[in-house]
Amino acid sequence: MIKIDKNVLSEDLSPYLKQHKNNPVNWQRWSKHCLEFAKNNKKPILLSIGYASCHWCHVMAHESFEDKETAKIMNDLFVNIKVDREERPDLDFIFQSSFQLFNQTGGGWPLTMFLDENGVPFMGGTYFPKDSKHGLPSFKDVLKKVSDAYKDQRENIIKQKNLIIKNLDLKKNAVLNQELEPIIEMSLNNLDKSKGGYKGTPKFPTFNLYETLLYFYNKSRNKKYLEPVNILIKQLCSKGIYDHVEGGIARYTVDENWIIPHFEKMLYDNAQFILLLSKYCKIKPETYFKEKLEQTIEFLINNFKNNEGFFGSAFDADSEGVEGKYYVFSYDEIKKIENIETYYEIKPEGNWENKIILVEKEKPNQIIIKELLKIRSKRKKPFF
Repeated sequence: MIKIDKNVLSEDLSPYLKQHKNNPVNWQRWSKHCLEFAKNNKKPILLSIGYASCHWCHVMAHESFEDKETAKIMNDLFVNIKVDREERPDLDFIFQSSFQLFNQTGGGWPLTMFLDENGVPFMGGTYFPKDSKHGLPSFKDVLKKVSDAYKDQRENIIKQKNLIIKNLDLKKNAVLNQELEPIIEMSLNNLDKSKGGYKGTPKFPTFNLYETLLYFYNKSRNKKYLEPVNILIKQLCSKGIYDHVEGGIARYTVDENWIIPHFEKMLYDNAQFILLLSKYCKIKPETYFKEKLEQTIEFLINNFKNNEGFFGSAFDADSEGVEGKYYVFSYDEIKKIENIETYYEIKPEGNWENKIILVEKEKPNQIIIKELLKIRSKRKKPFF
């Protein structure tokens, strides 16, 4: 008889799955074995998708997956499956698309999806807190309500299968068949004309959009396509999303001014940043932007390779269990660096949780960069 009564992630090769090997949750890998168990036992599936350097994945793990009371509810009510999005981008794509279909909004990580006993999604969310806050329900309440709904509406939920699959196919085909120019014109209306990126928060660089704008500018020489790129590039290269000490950018910022980053650094974000910036430098060959481009390339070459010479996927947002600890500075640490206030926005109270995220006023000299590196070199680097 098939049993699922223990956490099986201890021997997994995925760094993300290994992070959860000691959870009291009976985590399973995505496999035929656990899908058959769910079907045979008429039990819904809780699917959690994340990756090793994801800050909010860590938060949800510490709050809920390491909590014995929450784990007991999960184990009693669901078949619990962990997926590393970097290991299984195919599954991540399917379930992110499902989330977007259900919620009519963008997805994210951690992705928390509820599937019926056949592996078909019927609802989902992203991060849920342990206790209700910020307008979000507690994860334990969500678990109980979803389980109750599945027990009461099981047959109706299962009947939704064909409709969900049809809608996902329609969504995919609609995207593939759309004309590009109307989408770009609509996107221009939704951009933040003073700060760059889309209006509101959080702020993501959305590199593919800006590359497309450069394409249309090169094709038409219409400045309406170039000006949004000008704004974005200046913001990315001077504000807190960029690491002015070592190079490279974080995934996004939580504020609209590009100052307070979600500190993880992803290979794919930086690769896209390099591609966009290199194309931009052909149009605007300014030394400042070329130096940012060169610094970021050097950062990837020198810091993003493992011992075997392969590129890794990401640097964690946290170090020593603290978000951003490696990247931020205290006023006392840097106030004695000569002329630092000429080049960076420096205040005793800081600009984030009494710490300083570096924001450039003008490009500093190498002496200042070396002094900042000297301070940072005493810290433990984030997980890579």
